[in-house]
Amino acid sequence: MKKILVIDDQAEVLNIIEDFLRRKYEIYAAKTTARAISLLHTNNFDLILLDILLPGMNGIEFIQYTRTQSWYDNVPVIFMSSQSSYDIVKQAAYLSPGGYIKKPIEKKLLLEKIKAVIGE
Repeated sequence: MKKILVIDDQAEVLNIIEDFLRRKYEIYAAKTTARAISLLHTNNFDLILLDILLPGMNGIEFIQYTRTQSWYDNVPVIFMSSQSSYDIVKQAAYLSPGGYIKKPIEKKLLLEKIKAVIGE
């Protein structure tokens, strides 16, 4: 079963995504980037679903940081955010071919994006 790391500071979002995807994927959840880094050290993920607006280190900074680390395996990322400005979408697309999904998350679209990035 493929592993997905979901990083979002809102417990409700984490719960919705986990409930929706857990039948098809092994889901790991992190409310902070520090927790996400810990999980990345101990697991091999197939995909990261990453909120852009996080306290402390935001999602864009998080990916920029992890990609400079020797332990990071260049896991594909799908960014998630309620922000939809051109600059944010452009930066997300530049950092990851997985791209961007707008919140509130439409489950069907999320599943389509996941399948496009990592398959079944």
